[in-house]
Amino acid sequence: VEAFRKAVNEHFSKQINEGQEYDERDIKRFNEIDEYALMFVRHAQYGKTFDEQKGFYHFNEAMTWRKQNNAYDISTDRFPSSYFDRHAVFYKNHDVNNSRVLNCVIRVFHKGQEDNEAVKRFIIYNFEEQIRTHPGQRIAILFDMRETGLGHLDYDLIKFIINSLMYHYPGLLSYMLIFKLPFMLQAAWKLIKSWLPTETQNSVIFANEKTITNYIPADQLPKAMGGTKDEEL
Repeated sequence: VEAFRKAVNEHFSKQINEGQEYDERDIKRFNEIDEYALMFVRHAQYGKTFDEQKGFYHFNEAMTWRKQNNAYDISTDRFPSSYFDRHAVFYKNHDVNNSRVLNCVIRVFHKGQEDNEAVKRFIIYNFEEQIRTHPGQRIAILFDMRETGLGHLDYDLIKFIINSLMYHYPGLLSYMLIFKLPFMLQAAWKLIKSWLPTETQNSVIFANEKTITNYIPADQLPKAMGGTKDEEL
């Protein structure tokens, strides 16, 4: 971590010192919190091989995007209470590796009727909440596809989530769990999966009631999802 941190500060010294392209608070976090810097290292490492140029690329992509979108300043007061009450995107439970699970209940969304920019901002807020409170710890994303039809699946939002995890929050994702994918949406998810780099496609896992407990313990899931809890997710 320290070697990459030093290399970044030397390679991007102009951008860091001028303070126009990067938020100085993001740079401070990168330089002071090892777990946060580790996320960039991990994203550019395959086995024992570390690709420094890839690390530089993702650092620059993330820091530039964060500055342009004021990611550091995002907070709960930017959203109406309905965004939290509707339970469309929320953290609940931990997987078998003790990673937090970010639940995305797709049937709650209605394509063409959502304020997509506001929804994207809310998704960013959830990613931000993780790196602020649990830097360096990966998350699992559970896409709950029960009762979902073509009118719910918005390619724009799904692509935004994928791009954010690939370029703006490197090292955050452990895997995506697609639960109970309806037959009519299988072709759509094949297309979505093709947007991912080859090495990342293995992080997309399809599950049903019988297999989901390989990833999330039964005592944290409702009975309708193959778990043992009486309450809904």
